[in-house]
Amino acid sequence: MSPFHILLAVMVAAIFGFGFVPSKIGVASYPPLWFLAVRFALVSLLLIWFIRLPRGQWRAVLVFAFVMGIGHFSLSYLGMKAGAEASLAALLWVMQAPISAALAFIMLDEKIRWRAVAGLIMALAGAAILIGEPRHVGNYLGIGLVGGSAVLGAFANILGKRLGAVEPLTLQGWSAVVALPALLVLSFIFEDDQITSIVNAPWEAHGSLLYLVFLSSMLGYGTYWWLMKRYNVATTVSIFLMVPAFGAVGGVAVLGDVFTWQSGLGAAGMLGGVALLMLRRERVIKTTPLQPEP
Repeated sequence: MSPFHILLAVMVAAIFGFGFVPSKIGVASYPPLWFLAVRFALVSLLLIWFIRLPRGQWRAVLVFAFVMGIGHFSLSYLGMKAGAEASLAALLWVMQAPISAALAFIMLDEKIRWRAVAGLIMALAGAAILIGEPRHVGNYLGIGLVGGSAVLGAFANILGKRLGAVEPLTLQGWSAVVALPALLVLSFIFEDDQITSIVNAPWEAHGSLLYLVFLSSMLGYGTYWWLMKRYNVATTVSIFLMVPAFGAVGGVAVLGDVFTWQSGLGAAGMLGGVALLMLRRERVIKTTPLQPEP
């Protein structure tokens, strides 16, 4: 990446990393699916007037919206509601990187080397150490949901890469529009007190919602998909290497998360393994964009 693009990548990592703090604060006051639906409603209202119709690629945008908007984000919010700490969620989120690289090798014909296998094994070992920490025992539901969110996020990276012809904010806007009705239905089926939560939520929860709408959804993801159009998947998702550092700092400083030696050892294993896989100089231009639908 060029120096300017590296600067953008660091900005995106900081936005995503600190974003786990407002997400944790938000789901403490709002039902998680409702919180996500309100977030996407605001994104839709802000972007719908300025984005173009994704002509010929509606089917692909629909699939992306369900995987990213409904699957990835819902599992992440539900996992934090179930007790996963913000710092832990940020660390598990980095597993998108090796999974995305493996999927890019299979689906996009991007190159992958022998050290990828070693890096993936090292990252998985680090995740096992982190999850096996005594204070996380009994919270496997929250951990599993956040882990599932990382898997779906990896699939979304591949889908988004193949939608290279769609502008980043267009992808964000229409994904929010498409996912919103499904999230509203799911929320009213499985959750209660949606309106009450908005009225009674503290200012921190409302501020968290604004952070996620303006900084995370629009600036963060808009820049992320802009970079994805210019670099291969492996290079772009290496942004996630920096996310846990910002997430851990935010979780410890704002939410009082505990960071032990075992947390540090597991995090070092995960980040070291992902770095072994991701940190390379290759820049691949070849992509496999989806053909417009007839």
